[in-house]
Amino acid sequence: MGLCEKLDLSGRVALVTGASSRGIGAGAAEALAGAGAKVFLVARREENLKQKVAAIAEAGGEAAYMACDVSDENQCKAAIDACLEAFGRLDIMVLSAGICGMFSEDVEDFFDTEDWEEVLGINLYGVMHFIKYGYEACSEHGVGSIIPISSMAALKVDGMLAYTATKGALLRMVPYLAKHLGPEGIRVNAIAPGLIDTEMTNPPGFDTTETLHKPAMEKAPLRRCASIEDCADAIVFLASDASRCITGQTIAVDGGEALI
Repeated sequence: MGLCEKLDLSGRVALVTGASSRGIGAGAAEALAGAGAKVFLVARREENLKQKVAAIAEAGGEAAYMACDVSDENQCKAAIDACLEAFGRLDIMVLSAGICGMFSEDVEDFFDTEDWEEVLGINLYGVMHFIKYGYEACSEHGVGSIIPISSMAALKVDGMLAYTATKGALLRMVPYLAKHLGPEGIRVNAIAPGLIDTEMTNPPGFDTTETLHKPAMEKAPLRRCASIEDCADAIVFLASDASRCITGQTIAVDGGEALI
């Protein structure tokens, strides 16, 4: 079997969280659909989800969606059920929903309880909820692949404390789950993106190109920052048979930024 055949995801179903913004989730959904997978999109903004589904359909793919707050366990279970109802199976989960929390250099803000609860609910509990209710379906056909989206913050001191803590937790969750879900036919790998031009890092109304992205690009060994497409390509690889003997890994997609 050639590499192109191994990357072909035809017949498989992928659920992608955090798929309504200009970010890794939406990029991954488009790339997975382009590789032949049917995709089920999950996020909070329903109108954006409708637009993403329409764009995938226009490009020749097949997609469905459910608006969902990933911090709500019951909604996550309902999203898994809706995916199975729509497509009859589930093979891949890309768990991309995440928030960075408040930006502050004031040490007192590092411990803001409300901020911690919101960041933990989405970045960590959201991942746990989908794995809890989706892993059995992922195991049924022996090609299961679960891909949480971590961060460069898990590899070096970067970002706010609550955000860094959640991404650090994923760094250890991935090998733990890989060890225990491997016998069920499921691989678990994460990607750790560097600073990427997304809605989170370059939000509408702000331009962080000069203050964040350009300096990071100039420092990175490859002299470039990763893009949404770079991350999506890595996700397709980890979802496919091309990575069939890879599990328990967190792969940095960062132009070498974490090495600085």
